[in-house]
Amino acid sequence: MKLVQGRLIHGRYRLDARLAQGGMGEVWKGWDIQLNRPVAIKALRSDITNAEGKLRRLRAEAHNSANLAHPNIAALFEYYEHDGIGFLIMEYVPSKSLADLYHDHPGGLDPLQLLPILIQTARGLFVAHSHGVVHRDVKPANIMVGSNGDVKITDFGVSYSTNQEQITQDGMVVGTAQYISPEQAQGEQATPQSDIYSLGVVAYEGISGHRPFTGATPVDIAAAHVNDTVPPLPDSVDFQLREFIMSMLAKDPRDRPADALVVSRTLARIERRLLDQQTELNEATIVSGRMPRRISSTPHLPSIITPTSTTHNLWKEQQ
Repeated sequence: MKLVQGRLIHGRYRLDARLAQGGMGEVWKGWDIQLNRPVAIKALRSDITNAEGKLRRLRAEAHNSANLAHPNIAALFEYYEHDGIGFLIMEYVPSKSLADLYHDHPGGLDPLQLLPILIQTARGLFVAHSHGVVHRDVKPANIMVGSNGDVKITDFGVSYSTNQEQITQDGMVVGTAQYISPEQAQGEQATPQSDIYSLGVVAYEGISGHRPFTGATPVDIAAAHVNDTVPPLPDSVDFQLREFIMSMLAKDPRDRPADALVVSRTLARIERRLLDQQTELNEATIVSGRMPRRISSTPHLPSIITPTSTTHNLWKEQQ
């Protein structure tokens, strides 16, 4: 079957416009002619190598997404196969990705703009983790942000579920090098703490305007996640916020926050405090008629110590 504009899939979904094309397949904006609503259609291309293996991965994505009903996760409506091609019918999210926002703000986002995005992402991840699903590829491009501020996590294409058959080989590296956790970079099984680390990288980039590690190749970057100490965030960043982000980036998963719910609640408390400070600043400005001298102070909370343990396992390339 050739995927062309105007073709009807499953007698119900019309292909309207190709949005993206990659190694796994194509993503289309479509139209559900029965319910009169836009949909996103992810289709496995028929001309790829190892089509059966990738079709199994698409089935796994459908399986892992099926029960994840949450406002911060893009919904799966249906999975369908025809002539060896798999189709994921999903919620269409007409939003910019967080990667787009980072591109538009190269110096980093204001914390009060970034925190609601991180909080909602953590909530969505907690629901996925509660269903035994680890995303394994948390990055700005997979976090959609609507004009109203609503967040949707997308692309569970390399996700892992505790109750599914093994798809990847032991030692195979899964994830994106710039955001990969140290354990994933060493070919170990990802856990919810792996997603928390990746979200920590997303937070670090959003606050500072750059990622914690760079390198000439993806292998070099992934090795840095394993071996190198995370560079400190600028002192201008709120003390508690930068300490908590650094705790998310702990090398040892056991030293990271206990779960994504802890992440969302902690970031929400930081957000409320920063909002209160902003309100006080605005009120003082109105009363005095001029901007007061800004005084920064650290909260009277115990600091979170980021471990500096170093591991030296060899990188194993994904086949």
